[in-house]
Amino acid sequence: MLEIKEAESEAQSIRAEATDGAKKLMEDARLEVLSIAQAAKDEADETYKQVIAKASSEAEIIFDRIILDAKRDCDMLASNASRNKEKAVSIIVERIVG
Repeated sequence: MLEIKEAESEAQSIRAEATDGAKKLMEDARLEVLSIAQAAKDEADETYKQVIAKASSEAEIIFDRIILDAKRDCDMLASNASRNKEKAVSIIVERIVG
C-alpha cells in the first residue's frame, strides 16, 4: 500500500512539474512572439521612414525640374511676345507713316 501511495505521489509530482513546464514553455513562446512582433514592427517603421524620405526627395527633384521647365517656358513666351510686340509696333508705324 505504501508503494502505491508513493507511486501516486510521484505521478502527481511529475504531472505538476509537467504542467509547470508547459506553462513556462507557453509563457516563453508568448514572450518570444511579442519580441518578434515588436522587432518586425520596428523594422517596418524604419522601412516606412526610409521609403517616405526617398519618395520625398524624389518628389522634390521632380518638382524642381517642373518649376525650372515652367520658368524656361515662361521666359520663352515672354521673349516671343517681346519680338511680336516689336513686329506689331513696326507694322503699325509703317501703316501710319505709310
